[in-house]
This record gives sequence, structure tokens and C-alpha cells, in this order.
Amino acid sequence: MCVSELFARVARDRDRQAFAAVYDTLSPRVYGYLVRILRNRTDADDVLQETFLQVWHQAGRFDGTRASVDGWVLMIARSRAADRLRKRQPQPDDGPEPAAAHDPAAAVELADESGKLSSALRQLPAEQGDLIRMAFFDGLTHEQIARRLSLPLGTVKTRIRTGMLRLRDRLSAGSHEVPAE
Repeated sequence: MCVSELFARVARDRDRQAFAAVYDTLSPRVYGYLVRILRNRTDADDVLQETFLQVWHQAGRFDGTRASVDGWVLMIARSRAADRLRKRQPQPDDGPEPAAAHDPAAAVELADESGKLSSALRQLPAEQGDLIRMAFFDGLTHEQIARRLSLPLGTVKTRIRTGMLRLRDRLSAGSHEVPAE
């Protein structure tokens, strides 16, 4: 059974087994995303729990015409992570945890993937790449980016979406060339 079917059972019937299956399917991806944003595994654990608690309570509000289940869950996670970053006091040693330090092969793979992403991001037009960095690496919401750059919210959303589509195409094709529009 696919995630959207399981989630429909959660929303309609408050099915705990379906929710557990949705959690098992989506939580590794959401957790990895949170670790990248928060750069702290303890915070990522907490925000993961908050995210899925909110998903459980708001399952009936999910609108499948506006987003996929995983997109909706990631949006909630991103919002929760942004809240956590706002509350967090800056720490001088708040760098990424050396998760790959114990596994050299994982460190090499992480560096390779990071290099591919960095290269693809550099090749995007600045108005897209900068906004993606602000949203996904700095943890800012679309509204915060719009205010910070004095841009209309719709413009911010469109540029991020267009840039993300270009990144997906480039990274899935294995090429780092980003075609001009």
C-alpha cells in the first residue's frame, strides 16, 4: 500500500497502524532533512517528534490537491525547524555533527553528494540559487525571505520552485549543466 493510501486511512479513520507505516516510510527522509537544517541531532530528534505529532493531529486538514503527503510532511518539518532555529541561541561550536567521521566510506559519499549539489547550485541563476540556500540551508521561511529581500511572496515561491526543478533535473541526469531559460 502506498503512502497516500495509508495516509488517507490516518486522516479518515485515525488508523494508528497506518500512521506507524507512514512514519516508518517518511521519518528517515524527514530526519535527514532536519539534521541538515538544524545541524544538531538532538534538535532533529525533537523536531521529528513534533512534526509527526502535528501530522497526526492535522491529518484531516491535508489537501492532496495542493501537495503530496511527503511534501506536506516536509513542509511541516521545515516550519518546525525554522521555529527551533529562531529559538536557539547561537553557539560558536554549532557546526554539523561529524556523523560520517566514524565511517570513512560514508564521509566520502557525503562529500561527493555535497559537491554535486554545490556545483549544481552554483550554476543556477543567482535569484534562484540564493533563495534556495536561504530556504533550505539557512532554514528561513518563504515569508522571511520575501521580507528580507523586499520581494513579493509569490515571486519567492516561484523562483524557489523553478530552481528546485532545475536542480532535480540536473542531479538526476548526473550532469551539472543547468540550461538557461
